[in-house]
Amino acid sequence: MLHFKAVLNVLEANDIPYTIGGSLLLSLKGLPVIPSDVDILVESKIFASAHEVIRSYATAFEDKPAQGRFLTEACTTFTLADRLQVDLMTGFAIAHEADRFEMRFTIEKAETHAGLLPLSSMEAWYVMYWLLPGKEAKRALMEDYFLKGGLADRECLKQALMLGLPAEASHAIKDLLTNT
Repeated sequence: MLHFKAVLNVLEANDIPYTIGGSLLLSLKGLPVIPSDVDILVESKIFASAHEVIRSYATAFEDKPAQGRFLTEACTTFTLADRLQVDLMTGFAIAHEADRFEMRFTIEKAETHAGLLPLSSMEAWYVMYWLLPGKEAKRALMEDYFLKGGLADRECLKQALMLGLPAEASHAIKDLLTNT
């Protein structure tokens, strides 16, 4: 497991509201995923403050402009002293065939094996994983998780269906909404 708590402690010490997403979110929810980095999302109005706080703790950083299908408002990858990589994002958005999907900023405080942590919507990440290449295995794990434990953010999936997602994604989402 990644040693990620130090960066969270820095954000919390500076009163920066954040939420955890990506592979770390899946791992914290108990899915058999080995995260390679930490995805942290913040609201747009505090991105600069969060950036400054993590930058003072990091050994290197790279700002990543929106490009191609990635329409994210702001994203910076930080490398920390222990070589942990942290992606700080706001306005995380992906273009797809008919539209774009932007991750809503939500915080769900949940008890995990690493303690009580602010987590992003699993359902929103599920939609993102339909729009990003190479995420089939993670989608399958999430579908199994949802079928066993139910959906926490049904509204996110309902809203995603209105965006003209690829047919296969729409079908899978409708199945989840019907069967959970």
